[in-house]
Amino acid sequence: MPNKIVVVVIAVFMTMSFSLNLFAADDAIIAVVNDETITLKDLKEYLNAIYLQLVSDGKNEEEIQKIMTDYEINGIDQLIDDKLLVDDANQKEMQVRPKLINDRLTQIKSHYPSAKAFIDALAEDGLTVGDLKNRVTDQLKKKYLIEMEVRSKIQVNPQEVTDYYAKHFAEFQSGEKVDLDSIFVAYQDNRDEAARKANQALDLLKQGRNFSEVAKEFSDTPSIGLIEKGQLLPDLEKTIFQLQESETSALVSMDKGIYIFRVNKKIPQKVSTLEDVKEEINDRLFQNKFQARLESWLKELRKKAYVEIKS
Repeated sequence: MPNKIVVVVIAVFMTMSFSLNLFAADDAIIAVVNDETITLKDLKEYLNAIYLQLVSDGKNEEEIQKIMTDYEINGIDQLIDDKLLVDDANQKEMQVRPKLINDRLTQIKSHYPSAKAFIDALAEDGLTVGDLKNRVTDQLKKKYLIEMEVRSKIQVNPQEVTDYYAKHFAEFQSGEKVDLDSIFVAYQDNRDEAARKANQALDLLKQGRNFSEVAKEFSDTPSIGLIEKGQLLPDLEKTIFQLQESETSALVSMDKGIYIFRVNKKIPQKVSTLEDVKEEINDRLFQNKFQARLESWLKELRKKAYVEIKS
């Protein structure tokens, strides 16, 4: 696998919004956390490690670029939070089994064509296997700390799921829909000419001509496609939703032109029951609680620490 870490990191640094001289030396201090300084080199290595983590998780380049771009805004803050988490894990004397660390390293190595390619990629980014092992260890510590302090303390009870379903009932139902072919002849400068063309198109359809072929010849706009009841003007919807499958409408005059419709398929209204969506709702509520608790917990860690970001 070609090494794209440098390219991604440079792209992030070129667009970062925080106040920082990007041409500063690697040992330039950009933040202080308790009695530990964070240098520009630390931030670069942190971004390298994040990239390796995303690769090992099997994310594609588009997903990776999107996530890395997020560090344009909060890269330093995220690094500070990570250091606070590692400090807290160390204070709690949290240990990670060597097998878990080695398994993670093996997973990362598997994305390179050879052991040499893996070592070369690390060296190109100023990392050693030992550096990567330390970072993997810290990542696992953070993961288990968050599991212990945040995730394990969150519960979603059945009543919350029921209440959410009732409050957001409209989200779990879809209105009647039709898959619609259409021909639209615009008035332009001559309404009589538009009416003539529309009638000609309708006559061809009555003679059994294929709707798509007639549309290619006469329509000034693409076919409408799938629509749900409530998306169009009431009078227009009344005409459309009264049609049966495979039925073609008469001419329908509008402000800017004339329509002809054909219904390919009618899709009835669907209401998802609580049983249908309870797992989805449970996951949604859990994620909301998780994010809120994580943010609150991180704020508490920051309150207890000395944090300074250098301008």
